[in-house]
Amino acid sequence: MTPREQAAFAAGIETARQMALTAAVTIEVREDAGAVRQQAAAATLQGLAEGLQILASGGVDPAQSAFAAIAVQPGDSGTIECSTCKGRLAWIRDSFNGHLHGQCETDGCLRFMQ
Repeated sequence: MTPREQAAFAAGIETARQMALTAAVTIEVREDAGAVRQQAAAATLQGLAEGLQILASGGVDPAQSAFAAIAVQPGDSGTIECSTCKGRLAWIRDSFNGHLHGQCETDGCLRFMQ
């Protein structure tokens, strides 16, 4: 893509991200915001916004980076550097089903269950 096309693409992605966040907030302040359907819609729109942000940043998913860093760690729990904010990300692997849980120490940062 030409620089002009790249700039237009980035602007379109940012506009879509802002629209998704605006729609999510609009749903969250509705009278029926507590309904499961509304909560699911708001969470979906927030996920879309996060995905668009990843796309705009070059397609590097912070969770995938964390999974790769954890894969080379010994044991079933530990801490690694958060790929988003460079804080500490604590993780643990469930011995029953193998699910991987992780959460960054920074409020609102990376958190996952795989």
